[in-house]
Amino acid sequence: MSFEYFDRDDEGNLTEMVNAIRGISFDAAPGDLVVVCGRNGSGKSTFARILNRILVPIEGKTEIFGMDASDEENKYKIRSKVGMVFQNPDDQFVGSVVEEEVAFGAENLAVPEKQLKSRVEKALRSVGLEPSEFSERGIEELSGGEKQKVAVAGILAMGTECVVLDEATAMLDLASERELMSVLKRLAAEKKIIVILITHNMEELTYADYIYVMDKGRVVKRGRKSVVLADGAALIKYGLALPKACEIASSLKAAGVIRTDALYSIPEVADRIFKEHMYCFKGDGTFPALKRTKRKIRPVNAVIMNKASCAYGKKQVIRDVSCTVAKGEFVAVVGGTGAGKSTLLKMMMGLKAAKQGMVYVDGLDVNDRGTDMKQLNRKMGYLFQFPEHQLFLKNVYEDVVFGPMNLGVSGVEAQKRAYECIELVGLPQDVYDLPMYKLSGGMKKRAALAGVLAMEPEYLILDEPTAGLDPVGAADFMALIDALHRDAGITVIMATHDMEMVAAYADTVIVMDKGEVIYEGVPAEVFLEAAVDGDERLSVVPAVQELMIELRKKGLNVNPYITDVRAATEEIARFCR
Repeated sequence: MSFEYFDRDDEGNLTEMVNAIRGISFDAAPGDLVVVCGRNGSGKSTFARILNRILVPIEGKTEIFGMDASDEENKYKIRSKVGMVFQNPDDQFVGSVVEEEVAFGAENLAVPEKQLKSRVEKALRSVGLEPSEFSERGIEELSGGEKQKVAVAGILAMGTECVVLDEATAMLDLASERELMSVLKRLAAEKKIIVILITHNMEELTYADYIYVMDKGRVVKRGRKSVVLADGAALIKYGLALPKACEIASSLKAAGVIRTDALYSIPEVADRIFKEHMYCFKGDGTFPALKRTKRKIRPVNAVIMNKASCAYGKKQVIRDVSCTVAKGEFVAVVGGTGAGKSTLLKMMMGLKAAKQGMVYVDGLDVNDRGTDMKQLNRKMGYLFQFPEHQLFLKNVYEDVVFGPMNLGVSGVEAQKRAYECIELVGLPQDVYDLPMYKLSGGMKKRAALAGVLAMEPEYLILDEPTAGLDPVGAADFMALIDALHRDAGITVIMATHDMEMVAAYADTVIVMDKGEVIYEGVPAEVFLEAAVDGDERLSVVPAVQELMIELRKKGLNVNPYITDVRAATEEIARFCR
């Protein structure tokens, strides 16, 4: 199968041709859970749209449930059998209320009204949303992760035979992602539904029956999960990475600690170490006295929230929150889907007003009508969850130069800043005049960041900054953010679901649950305290620390604060010798 994109000028002349899919072969049968992975621009999303008959291949034979995909008469028959969940759920929503949205597809397939309600309720429960709580909720009230769940529920309610998910878990917290992946695995196994998952998230490869790796429009590796994940070098070669549990297992095997690395979860790794070295597990399963490092906060150089509350209509989203961000810190805000992370960030920026309590930035009262908002805007730079929400002019240069011009910076200075910041974020010079629709997801993130940096903020607020980026793109982007923090002294406040990122970069973590701050402190200390307390509200911790905690519980007296793979391997090897 092959597919090409054509770009034409206003007069209809061909200006560009992109070979998005280059002669690939693929098959999937009922009951299969297939993961298709690859870097940004590898052709994954184009492939997904061919499966749903949104695009028609130009060469090769494509047969979907016995129907020729190139035949126009089969278009709607194919779409009734293959449901599609897009990367951004807003792209496919038509209803204003959750129940209405989930029912929409099934209604269009003429499902009888008597069956419709039960289908909607069953679909919502299957993705972890209780109908009594969510059916009447407005779409605009949902968090990004909740919207993803509703989109998946809408496809399940249609009773399709194949579900194609294009980065559909990108905005979910890890607990919700694992829950959804378990649902999809069960649907494939029990209902014999074909599940095809397009993803950048390497952790999702561990759920697959079969894995396809794409690069530059071609399938470069395919096979059963055990075969593909055994060749970590190939994944790295094509800009991907091993799932974290597989990476840890591979490191331990290389160090001679265990004899196999065909392990796909942290409990499996812990059990394997115990099986091979049970004589070393001499501890009683207790932990050392918990430590909590004190932070130095100067109120005139900090973001301070004091008993702040916020609501969307009647729904209370933030409840009596008190937390601080010291100037110069790298702070991560984590929590489950709908915990209030994005709203907390918007309150710090003044984009969402606190109904009660106080919010201060360097001594400025954010909610005081007398506060000079331009002064606040100069201090705070905000990168949205979806960069499309802040890229609105016709090309990259105009978008980047807009911010400083809007703050009253002279034209010459604004132009200088724009060129410097576009170069700083790693975009090539030929990108200046490019329209936004020609940018990849990673380039859009960098263009939006350049626009924020051109205003020379003291605080940089990031909402899920690596969502939608492949592993290499995410690592490059976070290296840039880390350099801005370390070298330019910018304070970073980042909402994320990625606990590995928290362990790698954050000085402080703020943990939220149902609109409240439940933990605040040094990440490794907070994660260990939650684990010792058995606090299920923080059910996911960085993989390495999760392993060290599991081993400690089993009686191997390793250091439970370790979060680095190499340090953990050395520590475990030392105890198991």
